[in-house]
Amino acid sequence: MSPSCGTVDIQSPLKGSSRATAYHDSDKMVNTKDYLFVTYLQHRIGDELVIVRRYNKSSKTWDQTSTLGVAKDDHGGGALVIDSQGYLHIVYGSHNSPLYYKKSQSAYDVNSWSTPLEISGNLTYPSLVINKNDDLFLAARNDIIGGSWSVRLFKKSSLSKSWDKGKDIITSDYLKWKKAYGKSSMFVSNGYARFGKYLSVNHKNELHLTFHYFEYVPKKIKTFANNKVNSSTHFVSHTFSKDLGHSWSKENGDFSIEPISLKDISIISGNNDPSKVDCNYSAGQHFYKDGKIYLFFSKHYGIETTLHLASSSFPYKFWEEIEILNDDYYLRAPVAASQGTRTIFAVNAIPKDVYVNGRPPANLPLKSKIIIGELDLTSLNVKWNDNNMVVNPSWLPQLSNEYKGDIWYMVTQGARESNDTNVIINKVK
Repeated sequence: MSPSCGTVDIQSPLKGSSRATAYHDSDKMVNTKDYLFVTYLQHRIGDELVIVRRYNKSSKTWDQTSTLGVAKDDHGGGALVIDSQGYLHIVYGSHNSPLYYKKSQSAYDVNSWSTPLEISGNLTYPSLVINKNDDLFLAARNDIIGGSWSVRLFKKSSLSKSWDKGKDIITSDYLKWKKAYGKSSMFVSNGYARFGKYLSVNHKNELHLTFHYFEYVPKKIKTFANNKVNSSTHFVSHTFSKDLGHSWSKENGDFSIEPISLKDISIISGNNDPSKVDCNYSAGQHFYKDGKIYLFFSKHYGIETTLHLASSSFPYKFWEEIEILNDDYYLRAPVAASQGTRTIFAVNAIPKDVYVNGRPPANLPLKSKIIIGELDLTSLNVKWNDNNMVVNPSWLPQLSNEYKGDIWYMVTQGARESNDTNVIINKVK
C-alpha cells in the first residue's frame, strides 16, 4: 500500500537557516520507540546554532531542546546516531575546520552533553555511523590547500575515550592534473574537490562508502557542462572495508591500506575521465537490504535529469542499474533513503511542465517539491505519494530510520540562499 499522510503529528515548523538540514552525507534523525531525535542548523546573525531536539511521541510535543554549539557557516550541520544503550552521539563543525564530538550524558536525553572532543583537520561534511559493538566511524572531507583533498576516516572504539588520528582513504585528482597540465591550466589553486558521500555499516560489520566526485578540471579538457570554470561531476563510485576501515576495496577487487586514487576506485556509473561522459552525476544515500547494497543517484543532462537505483551483492564488483520513472517530474539526487521493512525515499522533483522554451521560470524554486516514493524491491515498482509533498524546498531532505514501520522526514523549506527558512518535520504514513 502506498503511504498516505494522515493527522499531522508536528503542527508548527521550526526556525531554520539556509541549509538547515544539509547535507545528505550525514543522518540527522534518530527514531526510537518513544522519541524522535533531530539535529539541524538555526540561523542567528553571524552564526549558525547546532540544535538538537527530542520529540515525545506520547505527548506529541518537543519536550527537550539543546544548543550544542555554534558553527560559523551553513556547512556546520551535525551527524547524529544512537548506541545500543540509548546514548546519543553527534559530530558537527564549521566549514574547513576541526569537527567536534559530543555524547549525551543520559540515555534518550538531549538536555546534558559531554565536554566536546576536537577531531583535528580541515574537515567538512561529517558522516557518522555506529556498529553493533557501539564503535563509531566518521568520514569527512579533509582539505589540504594546494594539495589533493581527501575523504578521511576516523575511528573511536566503544572502550576508548578519544578518537584516533584518522587516515585518508580516498584522494582527489588535483595533483595529477596539475602535474600533467601545469599550474596555469588549473581553474583553482587551492585543490578544491567535493566528495558527495554517504557512509554506512551493515550487520556483517562491513563499512560502505559511496560518493559522487566534483572537481574543476584543466582548461584543455572538454567536459559535459562546458562552463566557464570547467567543473565536472563525472561519476558515482563505491568502496568498502571488511576490517573496520583498515583497508578499502579497489576496482580490481584488491584491498589497500593506502589512500585509493580515483583511477583505482570502483565506478558504479560514469567514468573517471571527464571527457568521456555525457552528463553530470549526483549521488544520494545508499542502503543495505537482504544481502545487497542499493544506491540512489541522478544523471543531469542540462534541463533533463533522470533518477537511477544501482544494486550489487558481495563482493560488490558488478552493479545493476534501473531508472526510476515519473511521468510528471524530473527527479534528482541527493536522495534520502530509509532502510527497514519499507523502502522509502525522498527525492527532489521539478515539474516537467514548468519549463518555457527550454528555460526554467524565475520562480523555479517555488515550483520544485520534495516527494516521497515507496519502492517494491521485488517488482521494482514505485508508488508515489503526493500527500507527503513539501513545496518550495531547499532540496535537502532527510529520512529517519524505520521503527516498526514508523518513518519520519525532515526538509528545509524556503529560498535556497535565504536564512529565513522553516524546518518541516512530519511522519510518513
